[in-house]
Amino acid sequence: MVELNTWAGLEPAVMDIKTVSFLAQVFELTLTDSTGSVVDLEGVTFRGAVNTAPLQELMCSVEGGKVLFGWSGLPAGRHSFDLFLVTGQVEKALVRGAFVVSGRVMPPLDQESYSVNHAATLVLPDNTDGIILVELSEVGLVDLLSRKAGAFAEEARDHVSSVRELKEFIVQKVDGFGYVVDTATTAITEVGKSAVESVESGREEAVKAVEEAGEMATTAITEAGKSAVESVESSRRAAVGTITPLVQRAETAKEAIDQAEGRINTAATNAVTSATESANSATAAQQALEAIPQVDASGNMTLAGGLTAAGAINANGGINIPLVVGAPTDTGAVNRFYTSGLAGAVSALVQPIYLNSSSITVAGSISKASNGTLAGLTQRFSVGAASAGSNAYGSAVIPLIGPNGQFNYSSVCGFSLAVSATAFAKFTFGIGRGSKTNRTGLTMDSYSIIPGNNLAVNYGEVIDVTINTPYDTVRKGYEIRVREIFYVSSVGHWQVKTTTVFLPVGHNELMPNGLNRLIYMQSGPPSTAVREEKAALYMELGGGSANTLFKIASLRGFIAFEAGTGVSTLIIDARNEKTYALSADAGTGTRHLYTNGLTNPTYHALEAMAVNAIESEETADFEDINIPL
Repeated sequence: MVELNTWAGLEPAVMDIKTVSFLAQVFELTLTDSTGSVVDLEGVTFRGAVNTAPLQELMCSVEGGKVLFGWSGLPAGRHSFDLFLVTGQVEKALVRGAFVVSGRVMPPLDQESYSVNHAATLVLPDNTDGIILVELSEVGLVDLLSRKAGAFAEEARDHVSSVRELKEFIVQKVDGFGYVVDTATTAITEVGKSAVESVESGREEAVKAVEEAGEMATTAITEAGKSAVESVESSRRAAVGTITPLVQRAETAKEAIDQAEGRINTAATNAVTSATESANSATAAQQALEAIPQVDASGNMTLAGGLTAAGAINANGGINIPLVVGAPTDTGAVNRFYTSGLAGAVSALVQPIYLNSSSITVAGSISKASNGTLAGLTQRFSVGAASAGSNAYGSAVIPLIGPNGQFNYSSVCGFSLAVSATAFAKFTFGIGRGSKTNRTGLTMDSYSIIPGNNLAVNYGEVIDVTINTPYDTVRKGYEIRVREIFYVSSVGHWQVKTTTVFLPVGHNELMPNGLNRLIYMQSGPPSTAVREEKAALYMELGGGSANTLFKIASLRGFIAFEAGTGVSTLIIDARNEKTYALSADAGTGTRHLYTNGLTNPTYHALEAMAVNAIESEETADFEDINIPL
C-alpha cells in the first residue's frame, strides 16, 4: 500500500511521449522503489488529463501491478498532460510531461482499438525531497500486448507483427518511386480480387489467399507512422513509408478458416482503397515537384509570367518590385506593424533584474564607489592599488532582485547581466534551485560559490567566468575560463566542467574592459538523470572588433521549472596589478521566460548569431578549491 504522506516533498517525474496525430495509444508504467522492488498498488487509483485543446481525460487502469493509461487521437503539436495517483481523498502528481505529436496522417483504427506506445519504470526515491525518476523499460511489445487492458489490447497485436517483413519486401522489390506505386496498386488489387474469388474454390486456396493478402494489406500500425512520407525527395524511404500503413500480418489465418471469407473481403476492399489513395498522393506530389521552377547551371531561374531571377540576387540585397501608386507606403506600414508586434512580443517575455544595493557586501581591497552608482540600477566598485611585490584582491557580493510572478514554479529560461571591469576579474553566479554557499577572500582559482549544506544533493548550478591573462600577442586575443558545477543523479555526485575559450580581438579591445554582458540562455529543460546540455553562455563585447557576440560555454541549465528569478547572487572577484586604483561594474539585467510549448526564441537567435569561441572542454568529479589569500 502506497503511503502518500511520505511523498509530500517529492517532485513528479518529467516525461515527453512521442506519438502520431489522431492515433489512439496506450502507455504502461511500473512503479518501483530505489532497490527495484515493485510498489503495491492495492487500493490505489489513477487519473490524468491532456491539458491543451482538445481537453480530454486519460483512460487509466491498473492490471497485474502495472499502471496503464491511454489517450484518443491528438492533433499535431505539443500537448501537456498530468497523471495523478489517488488514495482516498488525497492525490499526488506522479508524472508531468507532454505528448509530442507528429503531423503524419494515419488511417484510423477500428472503434475502441488502441496501439501500444511504450513502457517505462518510475523509480521512487528513498527520501522525501527527491525527484521521481523515469527509466525506459526493456519490456517487449508482444509481452505488453499479451496483457489485456479493457478496450486497450484486443487488436493491438496485429498492429505490430509484420512491419519488418514488409520493409524487406519493398526494399528488395522496388527500385523507383513511380514503380513502387504502380507495383503496389496492381499487386494489392489483384491479390484482393483473387483472394475474394478463392473463397469459392476451397478451403486450402482460401488459406493461401489470406496469407498472400496479409503480406500486402490492411490497417494502420504504430510504427507505420514513423516511416510515413516526409518529402518526395526522400525517394525510396518515402515509398516504404507510404506502403507500410497498408500492412498487417495475418498470423492466425490457418486457425481462423471459418472467418476467411470476411477477412479476405475486408482485405481486398481496404487494399484497393489504400492503393488508390497512395497513387493519388504520389501523383499530386510529382505534379507539385514539376511545378517548382528549375535553377540552371548559372544560378538563374525563370518564373511563370516572364519574371527572371538571376543568381546574383539575394535576400541581403533585396529585390525592387514596382507597385502601383500608394502601394509602397501601405506595404511599409503593414511591415512596420508586424515588426512592432514582434518586438512587443519579445519585450513581454522579458523582466528586469535589479541590484539589491542595500545588501551588497565587499571584502578585501574593494569598496563601493560613490561615482558611477545609481541605487538598484548600477554599482561601481573601486579596486585598490597594488603594493610593492603584492597584488590587490577584493570581492563584492551582489544580491539580485526583481519581479518574478509565479507560484510553485517559474518558467525562467535565461538571463543577462551587465558587467565589466578594468582589473582582471572573475564573475560567479548561482542558478536554479538548491542552497548555495558564498565565499570571499579567496584566490582567483578558488570557487566563490559552491553547493550548500555540505554539497547536499540539489539540481541547481554554479557558473564562473575568469578573465585573468594578458593579451596574447601571437594569437591576438584573450584566453577565458568557464567552470560549471552541477549534480548528476546517474553518477551520484557533483561534477565540474571546465571550458577553455579564446577571444580573437585586437590589442585595442582590452579585456575585461570591453566586456558588456554575460548572457545565459537555454532551449528547454534537460532530464534530471542525464542532464544533457540544453543551455549556453554568451559574452557580449563593446569594443571595436568585427564580432561582438561570442559563445563561451555549453551548459546543462535549469531542470524543469525553477523558483524565483533563476539567478539570485552575483559575486565579482577582482585582482589589481597596477600601482593605481582600478574598477569593476555591475548593472541591471534581464530575466527571460519560455514562450508557449517551452520554447525560447532568444536562445535560437543567439545561437544563430554568436561566434563559437570554445576551444576545449573537460568534465571531472568536483573537488573544492578553497585557498585563502
